[in-house]
Amino acid sequence: MFLFLDVVSPIPEFHLINDKKIIVSIKILDNPNEKLSDSIVPKYLEANERYKLNKKITHLIITTGPGSYTALRVGASFIAGLSQSLSLPVAILSSENIFEFLDNRNMDNGLYFQSSNNQNFLTFKEGKRFIHQKIENKKFSIPKHIKNLFYNSKYPEFCKDKLISIPFSIIDFVIKNVDNLEFKKELIIKPIYISNNIILN
Repeated sequence: MFLFLDVVSPIPEFHLINDKKIIVSIKILDNPNEKLSDSIVPKYLEANERYKLNKKITHLIITTGPGSYTALRVGASFIAGLSQSLSLPVAILSSENIFEFLDNRNMDNGLYFQSSNNQNFLTFKEGKRFIHQKIENKKFSIPKHIKNLFYNSKYPEFCKDKLISIPFSIIDFVIKNVDNLEFKKELIIKPIYISNNIILN
């Protein structure tokens, strides 16, 4: 059984996956005022008691961004600790992985992420290099070479360009590509944290 922790989507969730099917999804936050750091361990312990996770989980998966710095840090720390304590392999899922699964040769694609704490990000490719941008105002312009915009929650209001808009689901990508993920024990999890403050990048 796979335990997938999604801390990139607007609402952080645990997903239990078996035979490429979602067994159960568990929202970690019950309301917007709760902190992920306060809720993630109690929610896991509650799920462990109900579903006997520590005896059934064989692999761990975590989203690594781009996304909220706090959510990425808390999620990465939690999964790293769980991996060490249960000796389980971990795979990461980032916008770069998703881009590769879509079509790594198509430079017309862009990925728009709405994350927790109302943060928004764009990932696209220039040559062989991935570009990640944090979107902080409605005057943001999508690069002109992007023709297909994949989005995980809501289509961006600021986007006035004539683009082909394609909704996508992170959990669907995990289920569809779980056999293509690379699992490693003692993996160093490196979240993709993007800030418009150059000093922090």
